[in-house]
Amino acid sequence: MKKLEKNKNNKGITLIALVVTIIILLILAGVTLVSLTGEKGLIKEARTAKELSEKAALEEQVELAIIKAEQKHRDPGLDDVIEEIKNNKVISNTDQVNKETGAIRTDAGYEITGKLDDYIGKVSGGDGNIGGGDTPMPPTPTKPSTVEEARNNGTVLDENNPTTITDKYENEVVIPEGFKIASDSGTDVTQGIVIEDVSAGNATTKGSQFVWVPVGEVKHANGSKNIELSRYTFASDGKYTKQGNNVINSYYQELATSTKGNSTAIDIEAFKTSVNANYGYYMGRYEAGDANATSDRGSSSNQSNPMVCKENQYVYNHITQIKAAILSREMYFNKKFTSDLINSYAWDTAIVFIQEFSGDVDYSRQYRLQTTLAKTGKAIDGSNKDVRCNIYDMAGNCFEWTTETRTDNTGPCLSRGGAYSFAIYYTWDRYTRATTSSQDDIAFRSILYL
Repeated sequence: MKKLEKNKNNKGITLIALVVTIIILLILAGVTLVSLTGEKGLIKEARTAKELSEKAALEEQVELAIIKAEQKHRDPGLDDVIEEIKNNKVISNTDQVNKETGAIRTDAGYEITGKLDDYIGKVSGGDGNIGGGDTPMPPTPTKPSTVEEARNNGTVLDENNPTTITDKYENEVVIPEGFKIASDSGTDVTQGIVIEDVSAGNATTKGSQFVWVPVGEVKHANGSKNIELSRYTFASDGKYTKQGNNVINSYYQELATSTKGNSTAIDIEAFKTSVNANYGYYMGRYEAGDANATSDRGSSSNQSNPMVCKENQYVYNHITQIKAAILSREMYFNKKFTSDLINSYAWDTAIVFIQEFSGDVDYSRQYRLQTTLAKTGKAIDGSNKDVRCNIYDMAGNCFEWTTETRTDNTGPCLSRGGAYSFAIYYTWDRYTRATTSSQDDIAFRSILYL
């Protein structure tokens, strides 16, 4: 009997524990439910966070719309901004903006306020009046869409971003921020489209000029031709053979890095990717000039003077390949485009471009043209100036440093083209030198790419 009573007692204790456990679980469930669905519940807080995030994203789109309106219009009105807000998919109809208060009722159901205060009362279109006044606003200048329009207008296409325009054959040309089309530029890419620094660099580089070298299909009056970015070799009749990154003449390579002490391109693969994506690149219209020089440079001249790319400058000779690379990169630093010392891809592709479109089918074998050192873009002796497609002095005046490397133990630095001091070197020639070479017949040229 005692044993039976003990079992009964155990069973009673178990039932009580079960009831207590259930009660505790119910309490916990209630607490959990409140924490999820209550006034400050997790679900509500998550929903609130989501709404805040969505509204912030829409506010950002409104701010971007304001920036776009200000870029397009000299003094945008409320209607201009509303149109950009609509373009940014914040609203579907312009009547979703209260023109008296500036409140925006978005398609997502949010209300955005305080963003349009500066534009309330300022309207656009119609007679161009502001706030209903009688004084008309001057018409907003039309952004040039063609090379010819941009050249005639002579204005900076965009202070802050690259701009794409077309020539008369609808070839695209990308203009870096802070540049304009030069007044003496060609109107289509086959003539040589020239851009001029207006505000891209600083007071020193202002006026520097570069020529667009097209890559890919180039349309012209009689059809189209294909210019392929590559390194090339050239035969005695001017015919060219694509080499890509092949080793040329057993030694010459365009390397990503070099152990020989010479400077290589900043990023040759990035250059190739950019050029193929943008259908071209820019090379200096002239050999580099010394911005500070007041006479021909000598062997003791400063190799750290700033460089420019302008006509009638004392040519920047007496400089090593390494210093030339540094100056080219510092010319435009921390921009949305890159400046660098010219590489072998850029040099050879420019020769192909010139041979195809200048009428000089054998320009690769051009040389010298003058026997005396000249300023940039100027021939001292004789009237046969070395200029093709608006590019000067690739064949003569000075040899020009590149980032190509000779890979044996001879001098690793390569200069290209011909010079006033030699009658045997052609535009396509490669000439090896030491890293310490710094002579009066060696200069350099820079390139730009997006």
